[in-house]
Amino acid sequence: MKKILLSVAVACAGFSLSSNAQLAMQDFESVTVPALPAGWVNSSGAGAPGWQTGTSAGSTWGASTLAYNMPAHTKFIYIDDAAGSTGTNRLDTLKSPVFTMPTGTHIYLNFDYFFYKAVQTSTGKAELCFIMGSNDGGATWMTIDSVAGSAWNGGGNWSTAHKNLSSSPLSGSNCRIAFAYTDGTGDILGIGVDNIELVQLTNPRGAVTALGYDNINNLISIDGTTMSFIFENRGVPVTSFDAYYRLNSGAIVSQTFTPTTALAPYSQTIYTFTTPVTGMVSGSNTLRVSIPTVNTTANTEPTDSFRTSTFTKASASVQRKGLIEEFSSSTCAPCKSFNQNYDPLCTTLGANTATSNFNIIKYQMNWPTPGTDSSYNADGNTRKTYYNVGGIPDHYVNGRNSTVSWTNPFTATNTADFTAEAASSYALKSYFDMTGSYSVDTIKKKLYINLSVTPRFTKTGSYHVYIAVMDKHYQNTKNTTGQLDYYHVMRKMLPNGSGRAVTSWTDGTAVSYVDTGIAYTAGNWAAGSNYYPAQNSNTFWSNPLGGELVAFIEEDGPKSVMQSLLIIPTQKAVSVTTLSKVNDITVFPNPTSSDATVSFSLGEAGKVHIKILDVAGREVADVVNKEMNTGVQNVNISTAGLAAGEYLIMIETAGGANLGRLTVTK
Repeated sequence: MKKILLSVAVACAGFSLSSNAQLAMQDFESVTVPALPAGWVNSSGAGAPGWQTGTSAGSTWGASTLAYNMPAHTKFIYIDDAAGSTGTNRLDTLKSPVFTMPTGTHIYLNFDYFFYKAVQTSTGKAELCFIMGSNDGGATWMTIDSVAGSAWNGGGNWSTAHKNLSSSPLSGSNCRIAFAYTDGTGDILGIGVDNIELVQLTNPRGAVTALGYDNINNLISIDGTTMSFIFENRGVPVTSFDAYYRLNSGAIVSQTFTPTTALAPYSQTIYTFTTPVTGMVSGSNTLRVSIPTVNTTANTEPTDSFRTSTFTKASASVQRKGLIEEFSSSTCAPCKSFNQNYDPLCTTLGANTATSNFNIIKYQMNWPTPGTDSSYNADGNTRKTYYNVGGIPDHYVNGRNSTVSWTNPFTATNTADFTAEAASSYALKSYFDMTGSYSVDTIKKKLYINLSVTPRFTKTGSYHVYIAVMDKHYQNTKNTTGQLDYYHVMRKMLPNGSGRAVTSWTDGTAVSYVDTGIAYTAGNWAAGSNYYPAQNSNTFWSNPLGGELVAFIEEDGPKSVMQSLLIIPTQKAVSVTTLSKVNDITVFPNPTSSDATVSFSLGEAGKVHIKILDVAGREVADVVNKEMNTGVQNVNISTAGLAAGEYLIMIETAGGANLGRLTVTK
């Protein structure tokens, strides 16, 4: 939300400080694009175009062949280094008018920005943006900080920076502020800046910036959930604050929160009430969280000291199966470096397995030049448009653009961050049960898919159900970057990349989606072959019998994936289900040249039938069929009669079936 800022012209005439006062600066709303505001100076280095004002509604950085989208925003000032340059912009500086910097503590320079610290491939040098300051009206300049650009992984959003200038050499001077941009001696992207303000914090202030009760994105919850919220300090350091929540018109539940260490200005922290939320009614509920006092005094944040949310009560919750959607290509050098680190990590974490709680779908794009990726098709392009993907590599977690940055090569920090991100994809509850089966007729070349979705809530809205059929693995020797192996690549979406629209769900009422006799085309690809699918086709690189299917449900408004389900295709229909009482399947040792043990958790006592299937779905061994109690089960599997190869371990109960994988070596 835009703030009403004092103009610099008024500030230069002198001003007096008030509580948490804005001291002057610029939001660029009154300028005529592309002119600079009065008193602001663009000091260009070598090359063009330098700084100018603009506006964005998902617009592109100039006319760049990179077609790199800047996220939608109101008027801002920016330098577009990806297009229009006649040379390198070694140091382009945007200078503010002169103003008086006050003395004292908790003086902050705040601004919004969009900046990727892209690296020029030919030079290995990165884009940089520094914050400069002058305490003599602009005669001399010093570097006081830098803008923390994130790694170039596509997509992204505007961020907000808060720079503490209290102890800087600018204090008490006739000051100027500047943003100095350098492009690493090559034309890459650029930076956008907006809502520049200087404030002095003098009072305690706290804001509630988000609420969380199992699922903040879809506004659905269950009775007895814990209530969390994000507290943002917008004033002096916070040593304690009071918060309360109120469900509908019920009683107020209050709690005092005392941080272990004082919360610094502009820090954000998640807090959770110890008293769970109970007394929800069927249908719509309203919950409000408020911060009445900070540091034992009345909260002076008038507009954001509370947050209210309306949500729907669910009758039950189930395990969420998270979804990661990747956008990549075989002609993108950054994609290669990302995929060759990220894909093995996801395999290690168990993505797209019967025992995993998260699944992956990869869409191959046609960027950048030469744009010859054979796996690019209209269904993937539809998903790209849906998310407004503006650069690759990029990935979305449960429909939300990832904010995790990465380096090349991956570091231990990258691995830890992405591991935590994958875990977060299934940490929250889901309110959908999904069951499905997927069989392949390799003679008539047909796909037979059955999907059943059962909501545990009643609600209207805009949702879509998607079914993505994928090649599990192939090799593309015609790549232009040296990345040979590709995994989990979407080849066909049913009915297409737009999915099936749903406008309402009724608690407990299953909805079936059946795709019967869908024709497919597959090549005779094998490692080292010369067969390649044609661009914009849905042709599989090889028999889809060796592929995988992921179905998922997404709410359109927040673009939030609410549940996903992996189904492994067979010639003989094999069903898997999120309703199954069989979980946490592990097989060890795996691979094995002798016997193995399958371990699983049984959530309900009853008869359990375990059998081994080949990849065509044919039963090759009957392991056990007997009554079992709840809890962890360990069953020995003999591989004496099995040839070397891949097998499925099917565990059936009255509540459904689940699958594990076994690799036999000889």
